[in-house]
Amino acid sequence: MTYEDFQKLCHERRSVRYFNHKPMTKEEVLQLLEIARLSPSVENTQPWHFHVIMNEILRTKLMESSCYGNFVAGAGAFIVVTCDRMRSPTAKTLWNPRELEYSCIAAMEHILLGAMAMGIGGSWVSLHHGPVHSLLKLSASQSVIGGIMLGRFRRGEEKASTEHDRRPLAEIYTMHH
Repeated sequence: MTYEDFQKLCHERRSVRYFNHKPMTKEEVLQLLEIARLSPSVENTQPWHFHVIMNEILRTKLMESSCYGNFVAGAGAFIVVTCDRMRSPTAKTLWNPRELEYSCIAAMEHILLGAMAMGIGGSWVSLHHGPVHSLLKLSASQSVIGGIMLGRFRRGEEKASTEHDRRPLAEIYTMHH
């Protein structure tokens, strides 16, 4: 893969919320989780856990616990990503206690880019922690980071209807010499 290939993938990636209701296969989901497994993490703690929700009833219940995720029930699969705070490096103190969560977010981005490369749509979903904790019977050491809905593009949704509106490069960095 060249830089240009990767740049094109990032340019084409977008949040997809409308799917054709065809379920994702276990194999497709496992391919994406393999990509997530390769993500960088602080001190190689790999603090993530992926709760793959294929059950439509459970997806509907989770949809009720999501912020702006009123499309979750129609997704082909829904992945809730949690962070295990017990995975903290034992030999060192974390400089920033949120580093474990940031590692999980890197894994989520790997999934979203991998899905786009596979021709699968996806979107980040913010979740209310309390109800999700109860529904998934999570331990106290698990923090809910967010969700990813995945699915096959609904007809007509294969390409973005508009260009991404992004700030100019010159506005987003400061070079210190």
